Amino acid sequence: MVLEHYISDLLYRYSCVAVPNFGAFLTQKRNAKLVEESNTFYPPTKEISFNRQLTTNDGLLVSYIAEAEKSTYESILSKIEAIVADWEEDLKIKKVLVLDNIGELTLNAEEKIQFQPLEKVNYLTSSFGLNTFNSSVVTREVL
Repeated sequence: MVLEHYISDLLYRYSCVAVPNFGAFLTQKRNAKLVEESNTFYPPTKEISFNRQLTTNDGLLVSYIAEAEKSTYESILSKIEAIVADWEEDLKIKKVLVLDNIGELTLNAEEKIQFQPLEKVNYLTSSFGLNTFNSSVVTREVL
């Protein structure tokens, strides 16, 4: 079971996906923007963040995986707990945990988890198919 695959699926539909006893991935909508220095347009997006304080199991992730894998809630919960224990160990040993299509978790000097989101995936479904693009400079003639 690849836990980050299921987390990624749920981030398209929900603004908070809690991983029991680990933390929660949160999304917040950001408007389209223009960087005038480079004439680059960016589509609206969902920005991902991580909150280590939200460790309570809300049942969303476990239920979703149990249904997808046609398994029981309890067995999936125990698998998630084992994966979370592996993640914690990886963070302590390697100091970096890469979650595909989500981002990187690292431990800082104070042993606190820092999250760097992966920006190549846009979880805002209404922006599907919209890409970043550069425009040529538009010069206006003053009359």
